[in-house]
Formats: sequence, C-alpha cells, structure tokens
Amino acid sequence: MNIKRLRIFHEVFVTGSITRAAERSFVSQPAASKMLANFEAEIGYKLFVRHNGKLLPTDEAHFLHDEVYSILQGLSHLEDSLKAARNNKGGRLRICSIFGPAYRFLPELIADYMKKNPGVQVSLHHAGCSVIRQGVASGQYQIGLVDKSESSLSHESVSMDLPCFCAVPLDHPAAQLDEVTLADAGTSPWITLDSENATTRELRRAYDDAGIAFNRIIEVHTTVHAMSFVNLGMGLTLVDALNCRYFSDAFNFPNIRLLPFRPRIMEPLEIITSNVRPLSGVARDFYDGLVLELGKILGVEPAPKA
Repeated sequence: MNIKRLRIFHEVFVTGSITRAAERSFVSQPAASKMLANFEAEIGYKLFVRHNGKLLPTDEAHFLHDEVYSILQGLSHLEDSLKAARNNKGGRLRICSIFGPAYRFLPELIADYMKKNPGVQVSLHHAGCSVIRQGVASGQYQIGLVDKSESSLSHESVSMDLPCFCAVPLDHPAAQLDEVTLADAGTSPWITLDSENATTRELRRAYDDAGIAFNRIIEVHTTVHAMSFVNLGMGLTLVDALNCRYFSDAFNFPNIRLLPFRPRIMEPLEIITSNVRPLSGVARDFYDGLVLELGKILGVEPAPKA
C-alpha cells in the first residue's frame, strides 16, 4: 500500500480540501487528486463526497481513518527513532546483570546516562549467569554483567577482579580486629552463595589449604540474603568491593562490620557483549562509560578478554 496515498487521505479527512491537503503534503493539487482517486480505486469504495464546496468523509472513510492515522503516527515515530539513532541520541539499551550491580550501581549509571541522552530507552533485568550469557548470545541483551569467568566463542568480555571483605557480626570476636584472617574466622559458621560461585570456591580452597574444616551452614542466592543472616548473628560472609560500596548504606545492617579479609579472595566480574552482533552506537557509548566507571570505583584496570 502506497504511504503517500495514505497521507493524502489523512490530510483530506482533516482539512476537507484537496488543495489544502496538497499544500500540507508538499505536492501539486493534480497529484494529490490523482493519489486520492488511485487510493479509492485500490480499496474499491468512495471515501469522500462533495458538499457545499467541501469534501466530507463517508462512513467508510471514518472507519478507515483511525487505522490509517495509527500507521502514519507509527511511521513518524520510526523516522524520529532512526534519526535519533543516527545521531547517537536515541535507541534502546538492553542490559542484564547479576543482582549486585543491578541493585544500585547500574540504575545510578543509567539514570546519569539518560539525563545526558534523553532519547534513549532502557531495559534492565537481573538474572543468573547462564541466563545472562544465553541472552547476550541470542541478542536478547546487548550487555551482560556476570560473576563467573568462562571462555566462550559467543562473547567478548572485559574482566575485573573485585577484592572481597568479610562481613562480621558485632558480637563475633573478630569484629574487634582491623582485618579478619582465616585463623580469626576459624570454624565459625559461614553463609555463602552456591558452591559454583567463584568466591565460595576460593574460600573453600583456602580452608582446605589451611587444613581447617569449612563450616558452611546456609547457602543463599544473593549477597543481600547472606548479609541479612550475618546481621542476625548467624555467621560470616564475604562481600565484594562493589557490593560493599552500595549495600552498606542501602540496607539497615546495624550489627555488621565489614573488614578486610586474608588470604585475599577476589570475586570475578565480567562485562560481556556478543562477538557476532556489533553494539549499536548508543550501546557502545554506554558500554565504554560502564567499563570506565567500574575501573574508577574499584581502582582496578579492566582487562580485555576474548
């Protein structure tokens, strides 16, 4: 169906005049008349009748106009979006992250980016690492943040290692120290993420190397859940530097101290993108800012990874 004919139909419907419709559509009056006639021939019925020098829409025209107007509005929106995307001032960001960065760090970064780029629309989700990797590989998400280092032919990534701190209940003897060692923690109960989590694996390996029994009593899905149990005096947990920065003042954990932990345990964080689908201008711009901001906050140099 010819879009120019739809525009002429709409303008005649609104103005009641072929001449005015032609002016508003930047075509000659004969050309507008021909387009309208061809449109009527195409659909098989009259759209206007002349009365007192004005073109009045028929019942069929009234029925048709809502749909035509909706199409024209959609096309106008599409043209605006394409223009904004060409200028890197519009488009859509599709991001998925593990819970920690998705709680506060990413919303703050996204809000700042959208203030500078008001035409951008954003979709932010949080999920587990396998779901995020699958989503980035399939194109569902442009950018993913995961905490499990894993080589993949489907992704490009930048990796960072986040130092972990020990969350200690105030009534634990180690809460009086400047840092917590493995000997200080001893056989105290631990609340950790699942056994596949990199930090959990490193902590268990440190206990095995020291010949101390690892006493994990609770397994949780997020660091916030772990800190809630620590706040209730149930045991210790490890919290990476990014979560320390945002969780300590976002949640009410009055019975916790966050202290450096030895041996030094690092939580991997990867920012992944598809190595098949190039990032849009908007997504690339945000990605570059994301990597830079994480490096500044954590004081670490991001490392590219194939």
